[in-house]
Amino acid sequence: MAAPPQLQTLLLAVNALLRKRRYHAVLAMLKGFRNGAVYGAKIRAPHALVMTFLFRSGRYPSPRHTPQTRRECGQLSVPGLLSLQEKLRAILQATYTHSRNLASFVFTYKGLCALQSHLQGETYQVHSFLAAFIGGLLVFGNNSTINSQINMYLMSRILFALCRLGMEKGYIPEPRYS
Repeated sequence: MAAPPQLQTLLLAVNALLRKRRYHAVLAMLKGFRNGAVYGAKIRAPHALVMTFLFRSGRYPSPRHTPQTRRECGQLSVPGLLSLQEKLRAILQATYTHSRNLASFVFTYKGLCALQSHLQGETYQVHSFLAAFIGGLLVFGNNSTINSQINMYLMSRILFALCRLGMEKGYIPEPRYS
């Protein structure tokens, strides 16, 4: 079964647009945004589901979180245990925040890399570092539980990579395995 001629024409036009080199940076930014959002949701939703149902009873975490202050923040309407609806809302909120932050970071990173490459006419390794630093500062700079978890994960990856590099260069002795 063949597609209607209008659809075939549309597909040819879209494919021709996608092949043009001048739209590469914008398409990379959009694809990165989409991939960041999807990956953030795939990673955070199961984690938030398990953590919420295992560890979130609804008891107040500290004396400063009284029923009055939590009600003002819109977090909990009645003291005591969280209802199923409140737990699901917390799961969705954590998933949305994680997904939005990853998507925003990738979009900013890709955009800054493309901008630097365009301004200097060439791509250098320092472009990635600067784009990641600025993007990370803008997106993950504010203090929240989700950003703290992401920052701890990234820090562990950076330290692991630096240790491996140190071993390759001979600055750090390789560990002995028994």
